[in-house]
Amino acid sequence: MEHETIQRQSFAKTCLKSEVFSHVLFESCDFTQSVLTGARFLECRFVSCNWSLTKIDGTRLQDVSFEKGKCVGVDFSKCDPLFLSLAFTNCLIDTCNFSHLNLKNTPFRACTIKETHFTECNLMNAQFGESNLIGSIFHKSDLTKANFIAAINYSINPLTNKLTKAQFSNPEVLNLLKYLEITIE
Repeated sequence: MEHETIQRQSFAKTCLKSEVFSHVLFESCDFTQSVLTGARFLECRFVSCNWSLTKIDGTRLQDVSFEKGKCVGVDFSKCDPLFLSLAFTNCLIDTCNFSHLNLKNTPFRACTIKETHFTECNLMNAQFGESNLIGSIFHKSDLTKANFIAAINYSINPLTNKLTKAQFSNPEVLNLLKYLEITIE
């Protein structure tokens, strides 16, 4: 499917294995528990879509953006890492897994990123500005030059993550100190 707009369609519990979508705009579509194994999404936009418990094993997500949508329980670490390019704006990202992925330059703008795992990720230049990262875990990730300005509720251990030239704002930046076992008065 190419150069189409799909609106208010339910793909819930649907199997779209090995389907190819290029330059498709999905608006208010439901992908709850869909199986997208081996599917390819090339330069697609998902606006106000629901990706809850969506299976994306081997799925190619190339220049894909999510806007005002919901991703719950999605294991992005299982998607095809070749050409992976994502963007998130004003999304709920809850209990997802991005571990072991190259997410360099990925924007997560003004999102609620809850209980989500970023283990051994390349997050260089990633944009987390104005996001709420409550309960999310960063472990052994490269956050060089990442932007956390106006982000809240993040918990990042500076001893196990690379933070060179990362940007933070007050007072949230003080959260980085809790791992150093120091007393501030």
